Amino acid sequence: MQKMRLISEAYNYIKEQDPDTCITKSGFARLVKEGRIPSIRIGNKIIVNLDNVERFFKDGDRALQEMAEIESKGKIRKVMF
Repeated sequence: MQKMRLISEAYNYIKEQDPDTCITKSGFARLVKEGRIPSIRIGNKIIVNLDNVERFFKDGDRALQEMAEIESKGKIRKVMF
């Protein structure tokens, strides 16, 4: 089962893991809203997977992009000309 949390709950998780983190709540929310950390929108709520949050801060954008490319295999995607 995936550990899905609201942005505020995911930020609280980060603070629990590292109380001295320099990441602000608004900075974290911006990463999610820019799509750098994958999220799901359900109505007005934005939900993130804690595994993706940890992966982003461990490996950066590249790891999540590679994971998205692997997951998209076999799906129709836009071809750039």
